[in-house]
Amino acid sequence: MRLLPIALAAVAAVGVGASVPGPLHRYLFEANLMPVVEGQVYRAAQPSPEQLRTWIPALGIRSVLNLRGERGGGGWLDAERRVTSALGVAHYDVHLDADRMPPAPRLREIVEILDSAPRPLLFHCKGGVERSGLVGAVAVLLDGGTLESARREFAASKGFLPLVADSDLPRVIDEYEAWLARQGAATSPERFRRFAASEYAPDFYRAEIAAIDPPAALAPNAPSVLRFRVTNRSAEAIPFSSESGSGVHLGALLRGAGGQPLELRGNPIDLRLLPGASTEIALPLPPLSGERTWQLQVDLVDEGVEWFSAMGSPPLALAVRTD
Repeated sequence: MRLLPIALAAVAAVGVGASVPGPLHRYLFEANLMPVVEGQVYRAAQPSPEQLRTWIPALGIRSVLNLRGERGGGGWLDAERRVTSALGVAHYDVHLDADRMPPAPRLREIVEILDSAPRPLLFHCKGGVERSGLVGAVAVLLDGGTLESARREFAASKGFLPLVADSDLPRVIDEYEAWLARQGAATSPERFRRFAASEYAPDFYRAEIAAIDPPAALAPNAPSVLRFRVTNRSAEAIPFSSESGSGVHLGALLRGAGGQPLELRGNPIDLRLLPGASTEIALPLPPLSGERTWQLQVDLVDEGVEWFSAMGSPPLALAVRTD
């Protein structure tokens, strides 16, 4: 193992840290710097500019991945970019939430960066625990590691304490393992890439929406109703609610040739739609006038949280015509 370069690169804090033992010492006083894929991928807490100037040449780092995103970066992000730019190191920014499972597009972005960024690569979040744990687990799986070794990226030795962390991020690996079990397959880098590209969905945010007997054309200047079949393709029940401001509803964006899209809601229902189950929901449309063709994007929306399409679930695109 490259323990000597890591020991040289990890700048210990003040003498008070010397009495703190083992993993807790590393987490509190050594920026949680450690290898994920030996000689290729490293994880850490937020490094200072001085630490980066030490780590990059000591470990041969060619890429730095910031998992805190750009929002609220302020001085530390500018300083980080100045160091990487000055040392000719590629820099990437991806926002992950420390508590919630990432949207499917975000997980695909992580896979793409881990697959394509110049190595050795160093990634970090703020404390080097939850977000770094998830990306560490993904890096292990993409390198051909086992599920057990991927789960060790969420170990106490890396600062992850479940009762303290209260994070859903380990569930990404749980869902991958459950998907593998349904396939009767073992993990492999290509299977994880497939899972991330087309099978992963956080929580209950994956559904299939189909139009039921859509008319060829609608009467102009008159209200109408379309019906849709919604099938739960996630591993959890979708909590539909009849309350207007909470729970899940069928939603749609109606667009004409110009102007802002009109946001619509389907008829509200109270239902816990189980995985694999389907339900039918009606979508009232307002009177349509002025144009013959309208574009309708039909989706589900978790009120006050997010549209399912933003989490990676494919919406239904439908052209609506009037006579």
